Amino acid sequence: MRLRKRPRFDNLQNEVRKRGRSWGRWVYLALVLGLLFWVLDSFFGNYIYLRAEGLVLRERVVIATQYPAAVTELRVREGWNVTKGELLAQLRSQSVEESLAKLHAQLAGVITRATELSIRDKVNDALFPLAQHRYEIAKNARINSEGLLSQKLLAVNRHSELVKDEVLSAESQAQLAAERDVIRQEAADVRAAIESSRSAIVRLNELYAGGIVNSPVSGIVGSLEVSEGSVVREAEPLMEIFTGPPFVLAYVPEGAIYDVREGDRIDIAVGLASYSGYVSQTYDLAGQLPKEFQQTFQPVNRARLIRVEFGPDQRNPPPLFAKTKLSAAGWPSDWLRRLILPRSSVLAPKS
Repeated sequence: MRLRKRPRFDNLQNEVRKRGRSWGRWVYLALVLGLLFWVLDSFFGNYIYLRAEGLVLRERVVIATQYPAAVTELRVREGWNVTKGELLAQLRSQSVEESLAKLHAQLAGVITRATELSIRDKVNDALFPLAQHRYEIAKNARINSEGLLSQKLLAVNRHSELVKDEVLSAESQAQLAAERDVIRQEAADVRAAIESSRSAIVRLNELYAGGIVNSPVSGIVGSLEVSEGSVVREAEPLMEIFTGPPFVLAYVPEGAIYDVREGDRIDIAVGLASYSGYVSQTYDLAGQLPKEFQQTFQPVNRARLIRVEFGPDQRNPPPLFAKTKLSAAGWPSDWLRRLILPRSSVLAPKS
């Protein structure tokens, strides 16, 4: 029987571990790089590549009155589609009605005055030849009496009466002539006043139009500022109507390395839906971002405004006031092509 040699307990052999895979190190490095990329993208991404936010809008038409009035009937509600010429509301203005009554009374008084002047002018035209003939007779009688007076064939008091009659005849003739000139001048002023009053009545009637408010365009009723029974002041808006094709008013950060120009192709994202468009206009001003784009506890931000039109193939555009996210379309994008090849130009097809 052979005895085995047992290992001593005070002499342990070193065991060499097998080299394993270092997956944890790579995962940690990937997380660090991802976090660094997220921080850089959050703070500097808007200045490296085109990334903007905007709102879907339409052309805005404000309906307002030029006179204080009360809303007696309201035919529309917010969000309703209206057509051009459709009745929107019925108003009643006491001030306009009082003004019309005063203008009509003033016109009646001026017409009465014009009638009186016309009658007086016709009477003067009839009396002036008689006054002129009377003056000629009185003048000839006074001249003939002077010869008889020198021969003492006529009394002095009789000669005085003839002279007085000549003076009265001349005075009457001059008065009629002067009154005729004044009447004709006043008649011209009265006719001008009549035309002015009639024009004012016509303009006020056109402005008031019986208190009927019709839609000047076809579109969608936006904000409705009044209700039935409410009173609106002069130039106070009643409602607003959004008309025309939709577009995106976007806010692009200033100081970026890219340059947005008219005609650049743009991708428009609304939630999970995407649309194509192009920059139709750039504005040389920085507008204040809407409240939904502002960050809490941050100063009021401003950004450059651009207008983006939807492509001609878009049949179902997003709803009004929808928030959008914009990015440059194509690869390379238009601004990058201009940056690499300054002489190249990219023009998007327009409808």
